[in-house]
Amino acid sequence: MLRRSLTLTSAAATAGLALTASADAQSRCGDAYRLQPGDTLYRVSQSCRVPLSLIMDINPGLDPRDLPVGESITLAASDTNTGGSNMPAPARETYEIREGDTAFSIAQTLGISVVELLNENPDLDPLTMAVGDALDLPDASEPSASVRVQPLAGPPGSDVRVTASNLRPADYVTIGVGRMASEWRAVDQAQVAADGEVSASVELPDWASPGDNLIFVVDTDRGVTLKSRAFDVVSQDTSDGGGDQVSLEGRVRQGVECATLTTPDGDVWSLTGDMEFTPGEYAEVRGTRAEMSFCQQGVGTVAVDSYEEVRAPGNLPDDTADLDAEAVEGPWVRMAGNCARPDFDITGQQGRLTIETSLDGAPRTGRVKLNDNGAAAVFDQPYRAFPMENRGEGRMAIISGDRDVTLGGVDISGDDGAVFLRCGV
Repeated sequence: MLRRSLTLTSAAATAGLALTASADAQSRCGDAYRLQPGDTLYRVSQSCRVPLSLIMDINPGLDPRDLPVGESITLAASDTNTGGSNMPAPARETYEIREGDTAFSIAQTLGISVVELLNENPDLDPLTMAVGDALDLPDASEPSASVRVQPLAGPPGSDVRVTASNLRPADYVTIGVGRMASEWRAVDQAQVAADGEVSASVELPDWASPGDNLIFVVDTDRGVTLKSRAFDVVSQDTSDGGGDQVSLEGRVRQGVECATLTTPDGDVWSLTGDMEFTPGEYAEVRGTRAEMSFCQQGVGTVAVDSYEEVRAPGNLPDDTADLDAEAVEGPWVRMAGNCARPDFDITGQQGRLTIETSLDGAPRTGRVKLNDNGAAAVFDQPYRAFPMENRGEGRMAIISGDRDVTLGGVDISGDDGAVFLRCGV
């Protein structure tokens, strides 16, 4: 039952006031700062005690990767040069759902992610919100954000994908790496997307040595520094083909010939080795990449040396359950979509599941196949089969892979495809 009143926690209110105050107060460096050789925006923000988000907000033409030495940047915000675009929403005692509101628009108004909003209001159905109901804000002192890296091992100079979830939309964050979480160096800056996620590919620095255990961090302007699991620095393998050391984590499934592991980024790897791989487990595996394999599935095969079940990231949906007819029937919309105009509809007639939608703007009718190898939306003339994957109760992803396709007007291209919500769940 949704509460009819909302109390902003004192911690959240204090944080909001502190951030607002910092916009008006003079910084340690004054109203402006002249860039020096070797400066980074993170170093300036720390030295001058000015939030990185504020610097980026009031200097919109500034490229953090190409700072012009000698140029003066503004550090003091005013009503005329900020417009309030990246400042936290003003403190409020209640937020009543209004006509036309969606979970996405409310999260943007409150300056939080949709996940934070739903976690704080577990009884909220984003598809049937009632005008007049009030929503609770999350406690800013207890962030639910998390960070992960892929892969978990590599040589100096290799690329590492750093992804953080459940951050505040439009915030700027600093990505860093170090031998200890308390002794890290900034390597990149990025802006959080509207869905609360930030992802960046960074190069493992050349000062890292084989045998090091590094920690990647995502540092926010809100007093929170998120840290990753340990990353193993390994020697550069100069041989061609297989033999590369591989360290991965993800969900284990039964593949066509071998067990597979799907990483949080959607990459599929086949697993071989003298051990039991249990479908449904979230695991960390380490081993070597096989030169040749009979598995013939995924981006490669790992000859596993160690296998350990680990806790899945808190933001990772439970997609272990197979889809069945009951789970897929009904109208579906994209995240934050309008159920009055579903993107596709799946109906069951005479033991057959039919999907009605559009492909690349043209109306199409297809069928939904459910079997031991998974689920797929299949369309004839020309033949196209798009895998369908469970993303938790009332959520489903449809994936086109390397083909550029819109389904129901939604881009489902890429290995992650697009996630849809079932109306009325």
